Amino acid sequence: MSPRSAIVFTALFLILFPIYRYVDRPAESPAAQVQEQEESLLKLGAIDSVTVTRGSETLRYELTADGKLFQLVQPKGAFVPQDLMQALAALLISAKQVEVVADNISDLAQFGLDQPKSEMTIVSSAGGTSQPVQIYFGAENPTHTAIYARIEGIPKVFLLGRNLEYYQSVMFEWIEGKQGKSA
Repeated sequence: MSPRSAIVFTALFLILFPIYRYVDRPAESPAAQVQEQEESLLKLGAIDSVTVTRGSETLRYELTADGKLFQLVQPKGAFVPQDLMQALAALLISAKQVEVVADNISDLAQFGLDQPKSEMTIVSSAGGTSQPVQIYFGAENPTHTAIYARIEGIPKVFLLGRNLEYYQSVMFEWIEGKQGKSA
């Protein structure tokens, strides 16, 4: 390559690169923009304790003093795997705004929320407040892919993923001894 060609290519590069870099950039995808704008549904930074009540059964787990693990405190003597408690806590912390199916909570029966299947109380002291968050779980949606839920203090009915209900069910199965037995 001659010195003249090298100079021309360098000049073209120096002229065209800033144009590509700052003018002709591909736009960010709308999904990335929406994800940045979403804020946490429950506005939890961390979880100190979770209490789940289903019928007459109650389980409660709390963060240990060192803040690294969760400990099942109710029912006493029962066992639930650490990763299951951490998975539910992580799911609650990362819960994003979901579909609102009703802005009026006057007719909760159509969503199974007049007599909820289960309820969950989440206590978080992160952010300086220890106001518990109460979530009531109702019936499944017609496609069986989500569950109707109501959050205390928010006059709306939400459609939440079934994984919240699934984790609750698996925890109760561990407590009842239906999980963890060797085959």
